Amino acid sequence: MISSLNLAHHVRETRSRLKLRAITIGLSLLISILVFSALFMVLIGNRFVNWLGGALGLHPIIVFAWKALQWPVIIIVVLISCALIYRFGPNLKQRRRWHWVSPGGAFGVFLWLSVSYGFRMYLHFFNHFSATYGSLGAVMILMLWLYVFGLSYLIGGEINAVIERTGECSAKPPR
Repeated sequence: MISSLNLAHHVRETRSRLKLRAITIGLSLLISILVFSALFMVLIGNRFVNWLGGALGLHPIIVFAWKALQWPVIIIVVLISCALIYRFGPNLKQRRRWHWVSPGGAFGVFLWLSVSYGFRMYLHFFNHFSATYGSLGAVMILMLWLYVFGLSYLIGGEINAVIERTGECSAKPPR
């Protein structure tokens, strides 16, 4: 991901191997935690909140509020992970201000949500992976979904790189 973002920004990697490895491990851990928490909220968030509400005796309004806020929280979590990778991934000398929401990040999240929904509909109606591949079908589906997730990150990063290059070109006076 870092090398692809460096290519999108037209920069070479000049950071030391130790610093690059630390950035890679840190980003991997942070983004994994964020993505898997979003995945947890999508897959079993409703059942978990229903169970927790029943076990703790929470008011039904609190359970309803969680269900209403679930998707905005998921979108914010994914936007934060996009902001982290777009900020610390490429080897940029002069970094622009920190943006929680960038145009590429917003498009990447929209693309990820759209493709995930389409993929979910496909699996709902045409899921023959488990009949063909057995228990490996679930692993294949997860790997394909993670591939689409990474691709949406890269497309958003390319959009951000093009916008930054366009801003740099317009800021320079004509010769």
